[in-house]
Amino acid sequence: MTPIPNRLVGCIVVLLCFVVSVPCLAAQRDPLAVDLPELEVMPGAQWYWAGRRMAVDNIPMSVKLFSYPGKADDVLKYYLGRWKVRGHGKLSQKSIGDLTILGYELDGFQYSVQFSQQGAGVDGKIVVSPTPLNYHSHRKTSFPLPPRTKVSSKVESLEMGKRSESLTLDSSLGVEQIVHFYTDQLLADGWQQYSSSGDGRTGAVLGFQRQGELLQLSIKGLQGRNSSFSQVLINWVK
Repeated sequence: MTPIPNRLVGCIVVLLCFVVSVPCLAAQRDPLAVDLPELEVMPGAQWYWAGRRMAVDNIPMSVKLFSYPGKADDVLKYYLGRWKVRGHGKLSQKSIGDLTILGYELDGFQYSVQFSQQGAGVDGKIVVSPTPLNYHSHRKTSFPLPPRTKVSSKVESLEMGKRSESLTLDSSLGVEQIVHFYTDQLLADGWQQYSSSGDGRTGAVLGFQRQGELLQLSIKGLQGRNSSFSQVLINWVK
């Protein structure tokens, strides 16, 4: 067997490392640093950013909310017309009750326009995000979690240079156990508690601060058929 030249071996190793690293880099990339293309709001509509740089379960996205003084059919025709003339891309349309959802996929990005008639006008939102193949969903967090507790949703955002992380936790622990866990854990981590409300048994709202960081925890007890469990909403401004 003819030996493979060392130079060729080196090229093969570099190529394999690149192929293997591509999905890893996508998974490790900061979702709030991803530049997303914009989808224009139709003429005549008023709109604002609900989140220019945000991520839901690690999926980067941007969200615009808009109001249009006209008919839902006008919005439908405008976006269908713009996307159909492009001649490529994957177009979808569905309705859920009064809500119309238009979707368009092109060059690794998904565009969604969701709207409904509200009286004499139309309320809607525009969402842009990478396709699932280009970014992997997860709910990992550096925030401490009590035992028997899982993250059911994670929303990150970046506004005016400030990062924030909002978590929804589902726990089989009671409210009192969660309050004790976070009071002990956060004080040990250098946080200072500045507010507390609720009876601590059926619900509680706790506020903490640490240098420039702010933290609010809303804990609510939920009664099941044979047991109790809790839901925790966390808003962490970093």
